[in-house]
Amino acid sequence: MARRVRKSRAGLERWNQFVQILRDMNFAFNNVRIYPPTHTEVNQVISRLHAALVPLTEELEDVGFGFMDDMLYIEGAMSIDETKKNEMLVERFSKCRVKYMTIMKGVRKEDLLKFFIAITEEAKKDAIGPPAEAVAAKGVEHIHIVEAEVDDVASKSKLARRKTLLDWYRKAVETLQLIHAAIKKGQTADLKSLYRLADDMMATMRTKGYEPFLLLPYLEHGLDAHTAHCLNVAITSCALGELHGLNSGQLQTLVVAALLHDLGRCVLPPAWITRAEPLSPPEQAAAKQHSVWGFLLLLRDKEIPPQIAVLAAKHHEKESDAGYTPDVFHKIVRMADTYDLAQIGDRHYWRKGRRDRILRRILKRRGEHFDATTANLLAQLVGLYPVGTMVRLENGHRGIVVRAEPGNVERPKVYLFGVSAEDAGEYSSVQTGQTSGPAENGAVPAEDAAPEEAPPVIADLMDLTPDGLRFKHSILGPTQPFDGEDVRALLDAKKEYLLNYSL
Repeated sequence: MARRVRKSRAGLERWNQFVQILRDMNFAFNNVRIYPPTHTEVNQVISRLHAALVPLTEELEDVGFGFMDDMLYIEGAMSIDETKKNEMLVERFSKCRVKYMTIMKGVRKEDLLKFFIAITEEAKKDAIGPPAEAVAAKGVEHIHIVEAEVDDVASKSKLARRKTLLDWYRKAVETLQLIHAAIKKGQTADLKSLYRLADDMMATMRTKGYEPFLLLPYLEHGLDAHTAHCLNVAITSCALGELHGLNSGQLQTLVVAALLHDLGRCVLPPAWITRAEPLSPPEQAAAKQHSVWGFLLLLRDKEIPPQIAVLAAKHHEKESDAGYTPDVFHKIVRMADTYDLAQIGDRHYWRKGRRDRILRRILKRRGEHFDATTANLLAQLVGLYPVGTMVRLENGHRGIVVRAEPGNVERPKVYLFGVSAEDAGEYSSVQTGQTSGPAENGAVPAEDAAPEEAPPVIADLMDLTPDGLRFKHSILGPTQPFDGEDVRALLDAKKEYLLNYSL
């Protein structure tokens, strides 16, 4: 099943503007490579590129281009045609480990010239260094680079096991654990790795989409629950921020805030996570103080912006509480936090509820307990049957929701299990030979990896009957697992397929 190409945020006229910018970038690279920086040819193309960028950045705050899987992404849409036409540009950026570039409002001609010089010099080296550092060393402002990891680039080799989205998730949890531990001990945290993690998540979602990310919380076996929760909140926050229309700088701030919002929980006993009985009143009081402890821990680190510490302190507060007026970052992080860990009046410290029930509780209390706009965006993001929900179709077949459908919140894609080979033919199905999508490279398992027994049967509830007059299948409603059924185990068995962007 071919990957459905995401529609660009840009209309046709704006698309043509982006295409022209790419043409000028190609010319700029060529001219900077051939001529000295003061040459007329260089000045002319830089001036032309700057003139094309200024009105766009004034209107949009920033413009972005992605370079992943040797493909070009323009404002969130993959373009095969433009990849072919700009093959040299894509090759040069890929070689220099540029995963995503953002050109921001206020960009100057000097920034553009220094940027092209820096990338051209890097491309000539045998050992390519971090592109962001090379660009920063030239004094470039208003151009932000998200760089691919070294192991991501190396994984393009046929002999290497390519990195998958689940690999990215596990590595992100490990990175975040180290940062949390350093801040807790009062040590200097490696904030560069934190911002790289935020940039990587933002760049991948802005180019390839957020859909597979929403499945990751169901595959977090053996990971630290506190840290995984912070990462889950960051994933949901990033996707909500993208739907809200935040620019790249705002998205980065939002993701960093989400990654650190529950830092105060690390001082609470880990045994509380698996505790079945409710907390005692004194324990409940201690648990409620985690936001204050997070605020104090973050405030000790002078490198962390104070507004992130304030968000950690206030992320459970409503707008009416103590006269506090939340901004869009607070509203989004609070919504994502509640969605991942339902604690609306719960006496338990750690209660993971059914996502469809949590969503309905949020929607019932929008405007009163939750911001209505953000609640509606959450419903658009995850659908009325969120990823991980077990459902029953009108024909009795049962399955697990694995993708939301933004165009119709009631019609997701469902991974069906227990379906006979005869019945499977009526559904859309992942074709044999397709492999899983990665955080970085459209990664596939190593060639010597053991093949899966069979591809999953996927019901796309947007499929129509042959006459085109009605939908083929519909959801009757959520259902509970039968004895012995484990949602996580069912998803884990087909994760290589289900995390694929082409699903």
